[in-house]
Amino acid sequence: MWTKVRTSTFWEQEMLENDDEYFKQHFRMSRRTFNKLCNELKDLEMQDTNFRKCIPLQKRIAIAIYTLGSSAEYRTVSAIFGVGISTVCIIVTTFCQEVWRVLQKKYLCAYPLTEQIIKENVNGFEKLGFPQCFGAIDGCHIEIQPPAQDAVDYYNYKGWYSTVLLAVVDYRYRFLYINVGSPGRCNDSKIYEDSYVRQQHRQPILKEMSKKICDVDVPVVLIGDSAFRFSESLMKSFPFSTTASEEEKNFNYALSKCRRVVENCFGHLKARFRRIGKGLYNRIDNSILIIKACCVLHNFLNVNNDEINIQWLQNANNNSHREQPEQSTQVDDARNTPSIIRNAIKMQLARGLDGVAREEQDADSADGVSTSSSYWDEEYLLE
Repeated sequence: MWTKVRTSTFWEQEMLENDDEYFKQHFRMSRRTFNKLCNELKDLEMQDTNFRKCIPLQKRIAIAIYTLGSSAEYRTVSAIFGVGISTVCIIVTTFCQEVWRVLQKKYLCAYPLTEQIIKENVNGFEKLGFPQCFGAIDGCHIEIQPPAQDAVDYYNYKGWYSTVLLAVVDYRYRFLYINVGSPGRCNDSKIYEDSYVRQQHRQPILKEMSKKICDVDVPVVLIGDSAFRFSESLMKSFPFSTTASEEEKNFNYALSKCRRVVENCFGHLKARFRRIGKGLYNRIDNSILIIKACCVLHNFLNVNNDEINIQWLQNANNNSHREQPEQSTQVDDARNTPSIIRNAIKMQLARGLDGVAREEQDADSADGVSTSSSYWDEEYLLE
């Protein structure tokens, strides 16, 4: 007497009768990966009661994934799956909580730093063209609707309300670290200076794994844009100048080329989970939870080689109605030690580009070892 009769054939019939491509278009992942996700999140399964049958585990996860992957309102998702609007809200929240609790430990756990993780990422970025790099760091503003009493803090200088997702990304487009929830007025550099990741990148292990480049001990570093403070642990490009040398231009090109992994990672995140790209209209704490869960799911899909559809990326770019705030700081850009490190990398990149160091590579080739003549001989798709 107290329940509303709801019917739907979308999940129970349409998804069973159609092929895998149809499934992926609606849920932004393959059926194989979806089944693996269900196995990882078995604790979400509910029990039948004397009053009603529970929503099956796979349907609960399907409701959550569909909601995150679309910009549809909860009432629309409710009608599609034949459940209540409040049920959709509860399922999405509990799903995101479980994803963060279970999958974060497996798929987003690069810190604290270990020698194995550092070597793997340094080797990856060397193939992309930048030595001694652990990851690329950047911030992304995501639209939210804050409560009236806090609205001024979340109002960024581009004229809309946002929260900041600060992330370190590896060469495979995977999140190594995320910091979510800072108000839109905050500067990326300020968030980084107060973050756990900055403390980690001051650990002795990064200097212990330094490499001799042009007679300079170069530690393992992060690379970022002009918004961040220049330091021994964070490299950024030379300031723009009409009189910049070719070496400085080459350095800036190599850094920008490798730093694109973090920008592309944000693009993939918004393309897969359109609710993030279009803006979140949940409470602040739930919005932060959704962003964190989507970042973990992004890594989960990446690890399982679940390819992203190019059309999704194009649609995400075309539908982007908010311009990202751009920030810049030149504080400490002239510091002595970071400048020495940057100049050493600059000269190393110049040697590689000019072919000065090809004698050693020719010698390796003569011994039957296949090597590239420079970092730029291999093509990497960073679209």
